[in-house]
Amino acid sequence: MRHICSFVAAVIQLEEQSVRFDFYQESQRSKPVRELLKQRATLPRHYFDYLFHSGVLEVECDPPYQPVAAQPAAIGMNIRSLGSNVVFDMCFAPQTYKLWQNTDAVLEDISLSADLFEEYVYRLGAISRFRYLGRVDDPLVATQLGENDMIEFKRDFLLSKTGIIKSIVAFANSNNGNLFLGITDEGTISGVDHEVEHYGDPDKYILAITQYIQDKTVPLLTPFPKITLQKVQGKYVVAIFVEVASELICGLDKNGEKYVVIRTNNRSVVVKDPHQIGEIYVKRKLGSEISRRLGLL
Repeated sequence: MRHICSFVAAVIQLEEQSVRFDFYQESQRSKPVRELLKQRATLPRHYFDYLFHSGVLEVECDPPYQPVAAQPAAIGMNIRSLGSNVVFDMCFAPQTYKLWQNTDAVLEDISLSADLFEEYVYRLGAISRFRYLGRVDDPLVATQLGENDMIEFKRDFLLSKTGIIKSIVAFANSNNGNLFLGITDEGTISGVDHEVEHYGDPDKYILAITQYIQDKTVPLLTPFPKITLQKVQGKYVVAIFVEVASELICGLDKNGEKYVVIRTNNRSVVVKDPHQIGEIYVKRKLGSEISRRLGLL
């Protein structure tokens, strides 16, 4: 059976351990259409051959290409933006549970129509996650949008530590999110200048926030939240962008006990139901779509 779409690799250079190629997407609808996705891409040969053995990749090579024996591999789609087209990175790792932490190879900035993207995710059994989707770098833009499922405000760091960890854990377990310190619940820029002064300089202040997040979350957040200090209306504001984690992330209370938090209805909610915690764990490991198709959710 010929699928409606296939990746095509026009081999430029073939070596024992790697392949260099021009990467295309070919659709078989009313008429064949070939689109260049990336010029002079390079992949380790066992990942290149994994795509070939999976039936998603056709290879153009002279003499005809001879793949090596299939080896285990995991593929993840790191989504950068959504719309009629999906822009994503295709990431490769030896095993699924190591995918995001130990990516061996990446094909960056690939763009496909949404329906073709979903088709490849399904055929590859790939895990998808959002990268940078919903990221808000400008605190003033955040105040205009207001608090929602991806934006939350805190007045400061020192008096909001517990709430900060709950928010970060909730974003990591639910969806990408932006946490701003130095903004009131109403969206007024209050600043954290007094805290920066308390720590002596901006670098020490950011280091203190970073260290606290590391100490109060397990396992280690990967990727770790991006923390920046910005001047807004003459006042310091901290912007923390949290990406969805591939692992189930827990916070640690004052006694060192673990707790799980998710984001729902613009709030960070502690989850105690073991079944619900299990669902979160499965989604983190396999991705929501794959979990549904396997009947696990």
